[in-house]
Amino acid sequence: MSGNITVCILTAGKGSRMGSLGMQLNKALHPIDGKAIISHIINKFPADTLFVIGVGFLGEQVKLYLEYAHENTNFQFIEIDNYDKPGCGPGYSLSCCKGYLQKSFYFVSCDTLWANELDWSTSNNWIGVASVPASESIKYCNVKIINGEAVELIDKTYVEGENFKAFVGLCYIKDHMIFWTALENTELVSGEHQISNGIKALIKESSLFPTTIEWTDVGDAEKYKKEVSLYENYDFSKQNESLYILNGKVIKFFADKNVTIGRVKKSKINTEVFPPIENYSDQFYSYVYQQGETLYKVGNQKIFRNFLNWLNKNLWTPHPVSKDVMKEACLKFYKEKTNERLSLYFKKYPNTEGASCINGTLVPSTSELLSNVPWDILSNGIPSFIHGDLQFDNILYDKESDKFTLLDWRHDFAGNIEFGDLYYDLAKMYGGIILNYDYIKLNLLNYDEDEDNIYLDFAQRWQTNTYLQIMTDFIIDNKYDIEKVRILVALIYLNMSPLHHYPFDKMLYSLGRELLFKEVK
Repeated sequence: MSGNITVCILTAGKGSRMGSLGMQLNKALHPIDGKAIISHIINKFPADTLFVIGVGFLGEQVKLYLEYAHENTNFQFIEIDNYDKPGCGPGYSLSCCKGYLQKSFYFVSCDTLWANELDWSTSNNWIGVASVPASESIKYCNVKIINGEAVELIDKTYVEGENFKAFVGLCYIKDHMIFWTALENTELVSGEHQISNGIKALIKESSLFPTTIEWTDVGDAEKYKKEVSLYENYDFSKQNESLYILNGKVIKFFADKNVTIGRVKKSKINTEVFPPIENYSDQFYSYVYQQGETLYKVGNQKIFRNFLNWLNKNLWTPHPVSKDVMKEACLKFYKEKTNERLSLYFKKYPNTEGASCINGTLVPSTSELLSNVPWDILSNGIPSFIHGDLQFDNILYDKESDKFTLLDWRHDFAGNIEFGDLYYDLAKMYGGIILNYDYIKLNLLNYDEDEDNIYLDFAQRWQTNTYLQIMTDFIIDNKYDIEKVRILVALIYLNMSPLHHYPFDKMLYSLGRELLFKEVK
């Protein structure tokens, strides 16, 4: 039967239950273990399945992602015209797809995941069910089961008893004519046109068999984050970007399409150091998965020294700009951006600007620290082509080919794609040696605070001091300013702080202040 399988997945809704997570990225595209939710669903079906995808809110995102991630899969996209109007809902969206579903088909909610395999040989209507606490039954459609058969569907009403189980958003519609006729009834439930009438007709006019599903509901922010936590020790994600790795490809999403544009343009300037972009459009770009391991995993003193020499030869090519242009770019990127980022942090954590005792050291207020930063010295940058986020997690080394590849480059430097400040790359790399981001992702950090004190600690590698010394020697040998690099490291931590989650955000802010005080006091 697998050769005739048709599956309908609805992605048109706004995903309001996802909260702020659903505002910039379609709910079906939120990543779990490197794949979008919808990819987990698609991968449960045979390769020759036809997927009818209802699109509406941020629908172009869904189309582009599926085009890049599943280029050999058969999709039919249906535009849901009034997905955000009163009276819409899954029932209405499904009706819009009716023309391609005049046959037996599977219906899957785009926030439903499951572990068990489905039986493709079935010839009966069936509905996926799972047990939920009675206190949560009001959130779901509930199926009453007697003698192994569904006898009643109760919409979003509190029920209890062993005869009731929740509909998981996965079912097989064998008698589609019965289903479609009944779905013409547009009675609203909770203000939406549900698919309930179609399912009730299958119970009344045919038969509907419950199938127990090993179900994971990822339909709201709390449940989604809980599922993500099974694969990540620490939530290192950012709400304005997502990363997917599947089917031999890496796909990046950015809420700001200017980031995509900038990254693609920058990759074309130096094709030797970045992976070649295969596809890009609007908020997405993709490239072939690159071989190798990060420098965090395979680095040693020899490889690190070779990498520094490789950077000098292959990445840091001088770019001729006037001193005034460079000074303006550096002040905008270092001073103005720092103030903007700290404003975000203080909005997140009010009343944290003042002096505090960090790891036993009394550190002045943030404003006092910034007033002592030598901005004129920092603005005297070295115009060069740069990476812009040059830390070990973004550096691949393939031992077999003895090749370095740079990932996740910054799209611009104060609006400039062709050049940035070489010092920024040095500081990013130096800061990534002090603070190993792969260890942070393993949650190997500790942050605590009381009224008078802040305490922070984090794991480091045995060779940390050796790497820092190698880098210091490199900086001095190339006649760069090591103190300037260290000041920028502190500013980088401060800039990063509002972009991450607790406790890493607070640790970054406090660590940045502590290091900045050591450099400017």
